[in-house]
Amino acid sequence: MTLLWDGIRADIPAGMEPVVLDRGFVRLAGSDLPVLDLRFAPEKARFHPERDGRRLLKAAGLPGPLRPFAPNWSGKVRGPVWSEAEHAGRLFAVHFPQAEGVAAVLFSSPPPKELLQRVLCSLDWTPPGAWRSWQCFDLAFETPPGATLAGASFKPGAFHLEFTLRGSRLILDRLAPAGVILNDRKFTDWLEGFVRRNHDPEAHVVPEGTDRARFHSPKPAWLRFLAWLPVTPATLRGHGRLDSEGNRILLVSEKGRLMPQPDFDRILKAYAATPVKN
Repeated sequence: MTLLWDGIRADIPAGMEPVVLDRGFVRLAGSDLPVLDLRFAPEKARFHPERDGRRLLKAAGLPGPLRPFAPNWSGKVRGPVWSEAEHAGRLFAVHFPQAEGVAAVLFSSPPPKELLQRVLCSLDWTPPGAWRSWQCFDLAFETPPGATLAGASFKPGAFHLEFTLRGSRLILDRLAPAGVILNDRKFTDWLEGFVRRNHDPEAHVVPEGTDRARFHSPKPAWLRFLAWLPVTPATLRGHGRLDSEGNRILLVSEKGRLMPQPDFDRILKAYAATPVKN
């Protein structure tokens, strides 16, 4: 499987799965395989293996220095690679020059050649100033330029992700199993209760058929009478969808200073308005 998370792209090797997903950090683990940690971020300055390598090596508890790592397959990696050992290293630094990003790949023990090659050759980086694609577990979605991951929770049956973006909060929820959650209630009735309980007790829910609906905060009375004022009050909008095939509920919410409508519609198209494939 392919993991797309906070700008990084990496293949998940067979027998491994994500056990930690955080801002700029991923941990993959599996039986009989070394634990794999990925740390990644935009460059603060042009990556320098000697200067920046000291910090990476110290954090990993490894001797140095970093040296170029260039096996006969390294040309397939999307940037130059350095390691602390010529043949059996545990730490690998990958620089993405065009996208201006850096990834540190740390194994708990020297990895088999096939595992190392697959991981390094699959790595890619999308900078925070571009639209980013995300793919994790059974979720796939997009976030607009400048969106920053504020938190992610993957509890059984309740996935919850929050992003901040120039005065607004973008929230994505995935709830399952839908049949148990709804308990014979209409989807729109359940959604109204969820939105009013978790977001705004006065929110309006507008059905769009039996399996989807939009919701929003009512316009404040004072703004209706003073519409000429150059004021944009904090507000709420969102979309919910019952994915009967996947037996889950998908919700996208935005609170605060709302993003342009075309950007919000793009997020809905990628997540809440169309089926999400595993």
